[in-house]
Amino acid sequence: MVLKYLLFAFWHIAIILFSVNPTLGSDDLPKFIQRDSSVDRSDMPKNIIAGSFAGGVNHLVPMLEICNILKNRGYNITLIAPGNFTAKSFSYSSIPQIIVDNNFDISKVYSTFEDDIFKMNHLNTFFAIMSYASSRYTDFYNIYKQIDEEVNADLFFCDYIMNFACFDIAWKLGKPVVGIATMLTYVSTPPLYRSDPLIGCHVTMENESFYSRFRCAIIEFSKYILYIVSSYNVNSQRAKVDVDPYWDTKGRISNILMLTNNFYGFEIPMALSPLHQEIGPILPDTFPNLTPDLNSFLTAHTRTIYFALGSFLRTTPQNLITILKSFVELIDRNIVDGVIWATVKSDISKLPSTSDNINISAILNNDYPNIHVIKYAPQFAILSHENTKLFLSHGGASSCHESIFNAKPMLILPLFGDQLGNAEKLELFGMALRLTDPYFKITDVVSKIQRLLNEESFKKNAERLQFLAKINSKRKYRGADLIEVVMNAEKFEGIKDNDGNLRIDNNVLLKEWITPNSRMGFIRGNYLDVYSAIIIIFLTLCVGSYYSLWTIARFFTKYKRSRNSRDSSKPKTE
Repeated sequence: MVLKYLLFAFWHIAIILFSVNPTLGSDDLPKFIQRDSSVDRSDMPKNIIAGSFAGGVNHLVPMLEICNILKNRGYNITLIAPGNFTAKSFSYSSIPQIIVDNNFDISKVYSTFEDDIFKMNHLNTFFAIMSYASSRYTDFYNIYKQIDEEVNADLFFCDYIMNFACFDIAWKLGKPVVGIATMLTYVSTPPLYRSDPLIGCHVTMENESFYSRFRCAIIEFSKYILYIVSSYNVNSQRAKVDVDPYWDTKGRISNILMLTNNFYGFEIPMALSPLHQEIGPILPDTFPNLTPDLNSFLTAHTRTIYFALGSFLRTTPQNLITILKSFVELIDRNIVDGVIWATVKSDISKLPSTSDNINISAILNNDYPNIHVIKYAPQFAILSHENTKLFLSHGGASSCHESIFNAKPMLILPLFGDQLGNAEKLELFGMALRLTDPYFKITDVVSKIQRLLNEESFKKNAERLQFLAKINSKRKYRGADLIEVVMNAEKFEGIKDNDGNLRIDNNVLLKEWITPNSRMGFIRGNYLDVYSAIIIIFLTLCVGSYYSLWTIARFFTKYKRSRNSRDSSKPKTE
């Protein structure tokens, strides 16, 4: 009997096992197939024109990093930009460049403020630069057109800053275009809680008073709009090359893919359209190494400050003297033991002599043992060295990204443009302090450097942001992927013209990414008609209810008066 029950149990177990896996018991082991994630690029459009109006390291390096990735994937890249950039670069020398103007220097627009940049009106200067860019519109447009006729571009990849012609030529020719910018506020409509120091407000209005929020949202914003309307003259230039006018002052960037060289952690959070993709910080994989002199200096000085301003703007000679005196005091007090100063475009020959014991000439000639002065420096290598403890910078995007990547606290002297917002954001996020007084004193510099070096929170916050920067720095490959997505869409959405070239409509090329509200119009897209209907219904009910109550009350009042009148008219009985 026991044997019978055992055989019955084994039989049921065998049925269960074989019903779950019918191959169990056979000689074949479970097999798996490999997922194939390779992409067939054999029939993908190949030719890309990358265009930049401003040029320079800050604008070209992020763009060329993505171009290098695309070139390694088999695409043909042609760069159009001012200055002989790629030929002088080890990392990008394989990318051919069409030089627009070797002597082009946008800094000449605000060179009149070289002696005292703090006297300039930021908005006036900003629109002076925009006006200068408009005056060069036809030059750049014709160059883009000529090069396109030679290489037959399948896609335009445009640096956004002042580069209206690059976007316009793509729309005119019916070719896809992808933009790249440094800040979200350049290419999107920010929420009301975000603002810009360029117009005299803070980067976030979260903790601001009602008056400040009202002033920035209404008064300062209205001034900004008036500035734009009064200075927007791009359409007059467009007419010269038979391009239709366009009244969005951001340019023809609606409904196209816009890449942003930034990341949350160094950006005030906001909701993004699918067409706006953050892929920063975009950094090269290799950087120039330290020279023997710099390596020896850093090895010998274990608490070094690195000081460098940007390649465009210069602060005043008097401010440079103040900074140098601050460095000498910090060294004399043994707070730091070394300083590396990359002068870049600062004209050190204009530095005035001082009446104290500080020998400016000795410092500039590198006869002062604790301060090393150099024209151009391998910035990333210096910041990555363990003995570099602090970065005194103007707060440009690339400098901030490199400092964050190496977890170096910053003292920032913002001069213009995005530097104002960058400085405020990094101070808000706890890894930097700002020199906010245009005519700062030695005590300002010394006290803030002491705080940055002694308070542990600055280093911890820098390390927190460093982790975000290192993780997000891989997203440049996503940027290249997204450009390939656009080119693949072109292959399917394009219509061949008489010459056999594909033409597309940028308004609908990425229709799957365009949010429906942009097609519904302002009223329907924001459900203003629905909300208006709700308000009307509510007001109608309120008015109807009030009228009904008033009618009922009036009826009872009349009834009561009528009854009282009847009662009073009856003869009294005893």
